[in-house]
Amino acid sequence: MVRPRNLALALAPGTLLAGIAGGIVFPIFPIVGLRVGLSLPFIGVILAANRAMRVVTSPWIGMLADRVGARRTLLAGLAIQIGVIALYLLGMETGHAGICFLLGRLLHGIGSACVFVGAQALALHAAGPSQGGSTAGVVRAAIVIGTPIGLAVGGILADVIGETATFAVAGAAVIAALIGATFTVPDLGARVALRSFRDTLAALRDRRMLAIGSLNFVIGFTAGGMLLSTLTLLVSAHHVVLFGRDVQGTSGLLMGWMTILDALATPFAGRWGDQRRAHAQVGAAAMLILVAGLVTIAFAHALPPLVTGLALVGFGTAGLGPSLLVLLGELVPIDRRGTGVGFMQLAGDAGGTLGPLIGTALFAGSSTLPYLATAAFVSLFIPVALWLARLERRATVGT
Repeated sequence: MVRPRNLALALAPGTLLAGIAGGIVFPIFPIVGLRVGLSLPFIGVILAANRAMRVVTSPWIGMLADRVGARRTLLAGLAIQIGVIALYLLGMETGHAGICFLLGRLLHGIGSACVFVGAQALALHAAGPSQGGSTAGVVRAAIVIGTPIGLAVGGILADVIGETATFAVAGAAVIAALIGATFTVPDLGARVALRSFRDTLAALRDRRMLAIGSLNFVIGFTAGGMLLSTLTLLVSAHHVVLFGRDVQGTSGLLMGWMTILDALATPFAGRWGDQRRAHAQVGAAAMLILVAGLVTIAFAHALPPLVTGLALVGFGTAGLGPSLLVLLGELVPIDRRGTGVGFMQLAGDAGGTLGPLIGTALFAGSSTLPYLATAAFVSLFIPVALWLARLERRATVGT
């Protein structure tokens, strides 16, 4: 029997490095792209390509995880990440940065989806009723913290050793993660015959499944999309300064503050849900905290309220994330957990794709409007969270 905590720690390096591989490009690609003559819109397409690819492929990868096993899916994802880094290096060495970077980001979407779906499905397979939140919390924390670490590491290493060497270091790290995961990640879960996509959609038509997906959409739209795309604009509009840094430096530190709090609080939120057998109730409370954070940011014209609002958003997403994964595991049969996680990943990435588009459009009219509008939007889903909490209480009383 695999101990859930041991599995979570075995999965953490791979999921962490998958996120780092996604974040490491943001400080590098714009500079390199401008240097070789790429247009800013094309650079934006390159940076967004991986998430767009995840939206398309996550459901299919979830079905694949059910068919061949979540462990093989995760290992395949790490192997694909090595190919991603190789494309980045090829672009640097051949001078064809545009096409190589674009192909690399598209491939990264497939690879990261394999890693994230496989890791979360394995977490569900290993976790029993009493430790699901703790295991999901550790795995989600590794996913959440990977991208901001990549942002910091990419900028620092590129400045110290150069862009090409930075990609080489990232490639070596992913190779090490693949070797380590090969020996430490167990093979869990039942494998099933490949189903048609229509049968899979029919199985996911359950209202509870749609409710879980909609709440994961809220996480992606809010913290992963709208906030990250508008925070720099907000800092600039209100002349907020942290530790004497400029607009970009202050925004980066504030983004890191929110993300680190999210990652640190996630395992505790999962454990709290385990102890009280109340994951849906934790998720409903987290929705209220998320709304409070967005309203605080909306009226934050100085550093202290902005820091407070971002902390509330971080705590809100930390409480919601592992709760949804555990609820998914309780709802979906063991032979469809990969498919269920793939659907959750699709919903989160769809929110993360729409968030920047809507957030930046609303910011053109007012620095307050995006956050108040998003708070109102999130409030619409609080009844959904409360409905899941009522169902959870009935199930707990019944057992």
